[in-house]
Amino acid sequence: MLLCAGLASADSATPRIEVSLEGAPEGQTDALLNGLGIVRQKNSARLSERLVNRLHLQAIDELQSMLEVYGYYHASIDASLEQQDALWIARYVVSLGETVTVEQVSVNITGSAESDPAFTRLKENFPISPGDNFSHAAYESAKRDILRLAAERGYFDGRLTRQRVNVDPEQNSASIYLDYDSGQRYYFAKPQFPKTVVGESLLEKLTPFEAGDPYEASKVLALRNNLNNSGYFDVSSVQALTDERADGEVDLAIELEPTAKHRYTAGIGYGTDTGARLGLGWENRYVNQRGHRLSADARLSQVTNRIGTEYLMPFWSERISAVGITSELKQQKTDTSESRAFAIGSFYTTTRFGWDETGNIRLLNERFKIADDTTTSTILIPGITWSRTWADDTLYSRRGASLSLSLSGASESLLSDITFGQVIVRGKLIRGLGERGRFITRGTVGATEVNDFDRLPSSLRFFAGGDSSIRGFDFESLGPTDRNDEVVGGRYLAVGSVEYEHMFLQNWGGALFTDFGNAFNSWSDPIEYSVGVGVRWRSPVGLIRVDIARGISADNKPFGFHIVIGPDF
Repeated sequence: MLLCAGLASADSATPRIEVSLEGAPEGQTDALLNGLGIVRQKNSARLSERLVNRLHLQAIDELQSMLEVYGYYHASIDASLEQQDALWIARYVVSLGETVTVEQVSVNITGSAESDPAFTRLKENFPISPGDNFSHAAYESAKRDILRLAAERGYFDGRLTRQRVNVDPEQNSASIYLDYDSGQRYYFAKPQFPKTVVGESLLEKLTPFEAGDPYEASKVLALRNNLNNSGYFDVSSVQALTDERADGEVDLAIELEPTAKHRYTAGIGYGTDTGARLGLGWENRYVNQRGHRLSADARLSQVTNRIGTEYLMPFWSERISAVGITSELKQQKTDTSESRAFAIGSFYTTTRFGWDETGNIRLLNERFKIADDTTTSTILIPGITWSRTWADDTLYSRRGASLSLSLSGASESLLSDITFGQVIVRGKLIRGLGERGRFITRGTVGATEVNDFDRLPSSLRFFAGGDSSIRGFDFESLGPTDRNDEVVGGRYLAVGSVEYEHMFLQNWGGALFTDFGNAFNSWSDPIEYSVGVGVRWRSPVGLIRVDIARGISADNKPFGFHIVIGPDF
């Protein structure tokens, strides 16, 4: 006990310092405090009364110097130091006084950069202007902006030939003079790719510049990203050899490690619309040196079985991203229809005006049974889809939207048993409400004009109901009916949903929602409604949604139970 008391007494006699600062420029309190020696040494084991007093007096000069960095040359500091047993309390109250104002800014660019539009924009939007409060920190940042832009655009020999600030404290004015001589601009040398699993012609398509183009660091980054995202390489490295530049050119050091040629996938799951399901997949990532890919996959479930193949020819041209050939065998059995279909076709993908564009043509042969009628149709269907997604995070978005427009059709005069035209518009909007809530709405509208509806395959008709439609009703259980009151699908579709989601815990939350709409043969047909509640879990693979809904528009008031796993977009 005596030993403990002695230690406590010795510890209580160890000097300690508390420091407070008032009146600092907005947002700079912590920076000023961290620059004070009395703060940095407040926990020092060698503190003494003499050292504390010396640090306190030194802090006044330190504050005065640091405030001048922010343009306050007339600041006054009221300092006090109070001792309470072993505790020293240091207080500093700052009166900033009149600020120094920028009177003149002179920025001159010479050399090749003089005619560079990027440097012209930098001068026009220079971060310091006459009339601003002068700050040495802002001045140093503006110099770095010039040097950073020069490095990004290949002016590796450039230098600041004049960098001067004249401060007149009596007149509270400052003049800034910056002269930058860029020297010559360097150009890209011809990229030297290592021998790898794909040919140089494909690698050139992934290169966003040509030999002799002016150097831009953003294009070096774009090349690295293109190689990383191509799917051919596990590791890709691209570095500009700026220190080894010569003859006006910059070489690139490129390293590539190919990924495994074959990729196999397998998965099991459950969906309330499909029941238990199994997925198997195989991909040959590089069939040849042109980077062509071949893949096959099987998706088996209690409702839908599908086997498909795809031969993809990526990086087709500057305007077309990829061209592919597909085949598909699909069998589906729902409460309203049965079908067996085989399709073969081709597609292309590109980007147009910021929208993803996919054009396709496929030959579909489908044998389908709806109600008591069994029909077989063969149709050649060209189509095109434009889509776009805006999202802060596609996995779990606080602010996002998506929109797509699909057009397709066929003609009896072109290898088809029927003539039809179809348009489908889909949209989704997510907006955060407060820190934990989200408003989510989605909608789909579709319309079909067809000369013989009875021969229109079930896969091209519209049905409603299910986890991505009206959740109070079973999958594809809604739509126009025949004389025996059996659902046969419709020419038109309009479904929507409004939902509020709130995360009560970090990764757990709940939702309230209502879904509405139907599949129709006439826009005057009745609309179905459902309301429901759900549980949400933000899992590592995406949001898991468990919903219970009730169809309030139907006489029997059906219940729907739905589980959906996946990202928002």
